Amino acid sequence: MARLTKKQEKSVMDGLTLMDDVFFTKCFTDSTECASLMLSILLGRKDLTVTEARTQKWIEGIESHSAKLDVYARDARGNIFNVEIQRARKGASRKRARFYSAMIDSDALKKGTEYKELPESYVIFITERDAIGRGKAVYEFDRYMKGTWEPFGDGTHILFISADLADRDTDLGRLMEDLRCPDPERMHYRELRDRVGYFKNDKEGRIEMSGEFERILNKEIEKAVKENTKKCLEMGLKEGTEIGHRRGLEEGRKDMAKSLLAEGSFPVSKIAQLSKLSIMEVESIRNSIKGMTYK
Repeated sequence: MARLTKKQEKSVMDGLTLMDDVFFTKCFTDSTECASLMLSILLGRKDLTVTEARTQKWIEGIESHSAKLDVYARDARGNIFNVEIQRARKGASRKRARFYSAMIDSDALKKGTEYKELPESYVIFITERDAIGRGKAVYEFDRYMKGTWEPFGDGTHILFISADLADRDTDLGRLMEDLRCPDPERMHYRELRDRVGYFKNDKEGRIEMSGEFERILNKEIEKAVKENTKKCLEMGLKEGTEIGHRRGLEEGRKDMAKSLLAEGSFPVSKIAQLSKLSIMEVESIRNSIKGMTYK
């Protein structure tokens, strides 16, 4: 992919939200303040203080699949937290959560350590839409004894958060709005507003982000292909081309954008890049078909 111009970089940056996992991990890198805020709200705990926050942590499997964690954090009690941002529901499968939980345990239990030393672990998937399909904003999964429902007490916890179902009048709802908001000035929480504002508006922050733009675009396209959306992309391109010949290139681009918006895996900034429309034009199309303000 050719290097983006400064104007294109600004267009991409203006459309980014914390639901873009590359931008999410960039903002949360070494930010214990942001991680403490997020985890306190997600788990409903006011006593939670993160002492370590890492992003893109690799846990290598010697003879098995490896895992790359979006955010890996520890609190003052030694508990471990993994937060994953997933736009598409396919990326937030239950067995993936199980695997990540197992890999975290494997990484935490060093040689010579007794099993009782395993810390509490939390694997949390934040999805744009309901990944479980029961109409809830928060799903919490622990192990219980069948028949008596007595807690198994092994210390593992898995949560799925549906961003679009969270009540806007709650702390969780306000957090979900912040994750989907492209404008830091409109964010509710100072910690996130300052961090996102640094990368979007501060000169030094923008310099830090300058090497990320093409990786952001390429990652989203690569992810879409892996999640079997390549066919949708090809159909969108073909439809845009055919309609472009019949009714003009501009109409073809708009129809291509509609197809990709309907599929639901592509953020606005990427659709603008692919369709060669402005982010404002894509926003207008999305609002007309979904009635949404922003992702």
